[in-house]
Amino acid sequence: MGVDLGPQGQGGKRSVDAELNLIPFIDLLSVCILFLLMTAVWVQISKMSAFSSASGNTYVENSEVGSVNQGREDRDWDVLVRGAGVEVFQNGQRISNFKVEEAMDKIDSLKSKIKIPEAKVVLRVADEVAFENMIAVLDALTNAKIVNITVGEI
Repeated sequence: MGVDLGPQGQGGKRSVDAELNLIPFIDLLSVCILFLLMTAVWVQISKMSAFSSASGNTYVENSEVGSVNQGREDRDWDVLVRGAGVEVFQNGQRISNFKVEEAMDKIDSLKSKIKIPEAKVVLRVADEVAFENMIAVLDALTNAKIVNITVGEI
């Protein structure tokens, strides 16, 4: 592809013939399209939560902040850590609600409601929760001799 600016050799003017290389433009355009497609897929993936059951089956559902799939039979407790405090669910029913500072005492008093050490606990933590608070609840669970703990996000 060239650009011609007049006849060659008249009046001392030279013709200007510029070649435009379109290959880098096509490469850049392809990378931009690829980037947009990948970010669109990542946005959709961030809205899904995958769970695997004890039988090995896996299912995926959309997750919203604050929603918990409480009909699960392969775990004993759902422990939710939020900015306002900690909630403990058993069989879909909330059995306790307390502040993070009270986690050691409260979880120790609740452990009689499940079979230790076979108990399965899912610890879900909201994004706004400080790391120290999550670790405090995790320490309280391990102090109560609960060893099957899965950590996830609300």
